Amino acid sequence: MKNIRSKSRRKTPWSDVLEATALQTFIDESNQDNYHRKHPGISDTGEVELLNSMDVQECRHCSSTAIQKFGFTSNGVRRFRCKDCRRTFNILTNTIFDSHKLPLTEWLDFLLSIFGYGSFSLTSKSNRNAYTTTRYWMDKVFLVLKEYQSTLVLSGEVELDETFYKVRKADIERKEDGKEYRGLSRNQICIGIACDQSSVICFVEGEGKPTKQGTLDAFASHIKPESTMKHDMEQAHAPLVEALRLRSIVYDSRQIKQLPDSENPLNRINQYCRLLKLFLASHSGFIREDLQDYLNLFCFIMNQPKDKHEKVEKFMTMAVGCRNLLRYRG
Repeated sequence: MKNIRSKSRRKTPWSDVLEATALQTFIDESNQDNYHRKHPGISDTGEVELLNSMDVQECRHCSSTAIQKFGFTSNGVRRFRCKDCRRTFNILTNTIFDSHKLPLTEWLDFLLSIFGYGSFSLTSKSNRNAYTTTRYWMDKVFLVLKEYQSTLVLSGEVELDETFYKVRKADIERKEDGKEYRGLSRNQICIGIACDQSSVICFVEGEGKPTKQGTLDAFASHIKPESTMKHDMEQAHAPLVEALRLRSIVYDSRQIKQLPDSENPLNRINQYCRLLKLFLASHSGFIREDLQDYLNLFCFIMNQPKDKHEKVEKFMTMAVGCRNLLRYRG
């Protein structure tokens, strides 16, 4: 049986049938028309004009500034030539859009769906793309956002907590009697999550309970020294508080969880934990080795700018300016 995830959404069961009925032909042609409206050619959009309006100041291969205009590509995009490495390039060379066949307008719809908590399946169906295309594009998104959190630093009043995400069913480790380990075992992945008044960051810390070293490694460079940190009584936080000279405000989670959200001093971080679990649930079944990529995406969605269209603009700017190439078979 053919894998439906690799099946093109352009075709119907009657696309290649010579003796289709009138109704079957009508359905097939309507589907083709809808597909082509959803997937216009590059020349049918304003993409060429957009790309040619962007400033190019260095070689996309060697970063030399000794470049000169060198005609156009077959699609009309301006091409350049480097005087140092002697290679030609255009503004999309060695980016995630290098040699793309589908217009950038499709990326706009794709990103709006992903930034709106759309799952792979939902995004694939709404954009009429094969599941494998959606998976490939998600890998490109992850590549652009790989270093997104590296420069984020929280300050002022910071809240810190941990949440846990279970390993996939196939990867669960069991006792000799076949039963699962209970509590915060190796079957639970620890995610450290922190926020201030405007931003959130989160990192994979390891399996099971958080450790002092794991917490320190994850957050030491992402919280401004001498900030105020509100957190629970988790002992793994102590070295972080000491290293950054934080003003520590500690709450007993067993007591404050009985309070309504409006009175809970850790409500902001609790809400981020809740949203993170909803986000991961919408992408359930993913390989857990990719978890940090999903956390990077979650933070990008949660942080400024809040408007999805402005977020798409920010991502596209990052993608064009980021020399990260990923081929389909890569």
